[in-house]
Amino acid sequence: MAANLGARLLADIHQEGLDEILSALAHLNPGQSSHNRHSLGVPSLDALLEVSLPKASAVPGAVKDEQPQSPNESSEQKKDREMLLRLESAAQDQPPDVSFSDPEDSKKQHNLIVEIASSLSASGKSQLLYYLTALAILPQKCGNNSVSGREAAVVFIDTDNRFDAERLRTVARGILQQRGLPAKPGETPDHLETLLASSLQHVHVFRPQSSSALLATIHTLDSYLLDLSRHRSASRPLQMIAIDSATAFLWQDRLRDEVSRTEEIGRPQAEINSGRQQKTSFHLSNLYAEVARELKDLQSQFQCAIVYTATVSGGRASGPGPYDPSQARVPSLRPALPAPWGTFPTLRLIVHRSSVRPFPPSMAAQAAAKDAPSRQSVVQQGKISAWVNPWGRDEWPRRMVEAIEANNSGSFSFYIRDSGVEMTDPYH
Repeated sequence: MAANLGARLLADIHQEGLDEILSALAHLNPGQSSHNRHSLGVPSLDALLEVSLPKASAVPGAVKDEQPQSPNESSEQKKDREMLLRLESAAQDQPPDVSFSDPEDSKKQHNLIVEIASSLSASGKSQLLYYLTALAILPQKCGNNSVSGREAAVVFIDTDNRFDAERLRTVARGILQQRGLPAKPGETPDHLETLLASSLQHVHVFRPQSSSALLATIHTLDSYLLDLSRHRSASRPLQMIAIDSATAFLWQDRLRDEVSRTEEIGRPQAEINSGRQQKTSFHLSNLYAEVARELKDLQSQFQCAIVYTATVSGGRASGPGPYDPSQARVPSLRPALPAPWGTFPTLRLIVHRSSVRPFPPSMAAQAAAKDAPSRQSVVQQGKISAWVNPWGRDEWPRRMVEAIEANNSGSFSFYIRDSGVEMTDPYH
């Protein structure tokens, strides 16, 4: 009788995973509104993200229109789309192609993933990433002043080994000064530096030296973040996982992939497949698909944004002049990373520094010296143009195309100064 009673009592117990408990706690946290959880703090960028986020259907179980299957869809795009659906299904433990009736629930299932790409170095990718990081860690308010920070934590994965803590401090200081701090007579520059120091403690920097180390880092991030004895961010949510950059190890991984494929020549297909499953041989697509899957798992668990930079080789993203959204043909960049990274991000951006007009070959030295100040002014201005990468635009839903065109053709700009980063948005 006692055994039967125990069995009945156990049957009434509802089991929940850690991710479900964390999600429930996120709902109970009054400091984390929907706006804070699903925006990056830059209105022009957030408006583009709002357009790119999948829309929920009014009927549960309806098929989403955000992954359309076009009759002209290439095999590469189809591969990306199908693999991304499998990753989303695995991360959310939901069948693919399922929508939800509540728009907020839909956003929770499709958190923000942003790619910041360029075809050239020193184009402003890392500076924009620093700006988003600073906004994430700064407080919402300082005294009576609104800072518009997220008061959260950031995981910064520095694969390029170029993370500049002092530059991040400068960018964060610039945001505070743009908000009018220090404003009170009693506040001093020392007060500002104390605020910056306390905020910067919530940036957790990791520096993997290979793609395998990157995967291992991502795989162990949850245990690190949930171990409250290892950091000071226990009271803060995770706002963003930043990767600078996702293409850092791509060329050496391609070389390893070529060597691995050469070694497979003449071997039985069953042996090759067994090596892939047991991960005894290196395969580029498997590795990068696993990185994407681990990131989706983390995002599902912590409800955070993922923002990564990428350098795409193969030519300039624009012509010799600055980007003009009124151009008939908007420059685009093909995804550099293998499937499913072509469709992995919610929003793909291209950033490009305003170019300096070259001197004509026939220009005399005196004329060149006279015209040099105008070229120097372009460099000193530090203007960076950003726009939505139109690669694959033919497969986008009509509503997305129209909404992007209504949002300044999907473009915005910002300026890189010695004192920080300045956004052109009127709210900043």
